[in-house]
Amino acid sequence: MDDQEALKEENRRLRRLRLIVDLTLQRLYQDPDLTLLEALTMVEKVRETALSMFPGKETAFELIYRPRFERVLAVRWPYELPEEIGPSYVLGDPSEES
Repeated sequence: MDDQEALKEENRRLRRLRLIVDLTLQRLYQDPDLTLLEALTMVEKVRETALSMFPGKETAFELIYRPRFERVLAVRWPYELPEEIGPSYVLGDPSEES
């Protein structure tokens, strides 16, 4: 595969990832029947998909996409924590807590 084809393939995967992220965010905002646990599961599935498309890019996902998901989760479920997660789950960087 030459450089031109490799670039086209990477752009295609990037467009696909953007579509997946946008559709997931849209569903998180708009689905009234969605629970927080289902939403968190969806976010984790998007992360797994992104890392399968772009292996080794965990940091990029955490810096670019995780904050977008955290914002919608904080808006939809500001005080709710699913029992399955327990009280130790914290959105954002747990090292920031004192």
